[in-house]
Amino acid sequence: GLVLCDDLTFIYFFFEVTTLCSFLLIGHDRTTIATRNALRALWMNSAGGAAFVLGVIAAYHETGSLGLQKILTPWLAGSGVYLLALALLCLAAFVKAAQFPFQSWLLGAMVAPTPVSALLHSSTMVKVGVYMALRLAPGFTGTLLSQSVAVFGAFSFLAGAALAVGQSNGKKVLAYSTISNLGLIFACAGINTAESMIAAMLLLVFHAVIKALLFLSVGAIEQHIASRDIEDMRGLYAVMPVTALITVAGVVMMIMP
Repeated sequence: GLVLCDDLTFIYFFFEVTTLCSFLLIGHDRTTIATRNALRALWMNSAGGAAFVLGVIAAYHETGSLGLQKILTPWLAGSGVYLLALALLCLAAFVKAAQFPFQSWLLGAMVAPTPVSALLHSSTMVKVGVYMALRLAPGFTGTLLSQSVAVFGAFSFLAGAALAVGQSNGKKVLAYSTISNLGLIFACAGINTAESMIAAMLLLVFHAVIKALLFLSVGAIEQHIASRDIEDMRGLYAVMPVTALITVAGVVMMIMP
């Protein structure tokens, strides 16, 4: 629904449906920690949704339209209100994609069952954020907002990668790597050239497929060795040869693009 709609009211509706679904999925186990993390995901993403609403109001005030194709008119890029509208929509995208400093809700989502983690990190929830940024990119070409999105994305890319290296929890490594990869896609959206947009779309597809594979691999390993600590995964090939090979293949394919 979110991908196929052009009307911003429908896009907002589906944007918030993903928030509700993530709240229900993260809180699946009904434990105290699951409920706490589900509530954090709900209020953080609802705050992003509030920014989205303000952005829609500002965009309608400036353009008189709620159709995304009509709103994305580069000749309006000199208008302060228009850029504010796109900035608010980009802020909502940053929250949804769990970029710094909004990453805590995604890290808390690790309490959910592994298939939920695979879904949240690879395709649905966080990808909504980068998808919105890529769709809005033609509207802020060559502006300060474009440069800001590139800088913030690049910072998340580097910070997420640096933090991922220092983790021992397998799921946490993958979570920080998700934040890092999404930061790289935001940076591509901010650079805003034809080549960077193609790169962003390829990264988006690669990341969706490979991150789901890696999360499910870590889940399978955890079921077998009763630990998600990467130090406990030494000598895994002797115990689970096929899973070990699939996991290594996933890591290699993640680095390739």
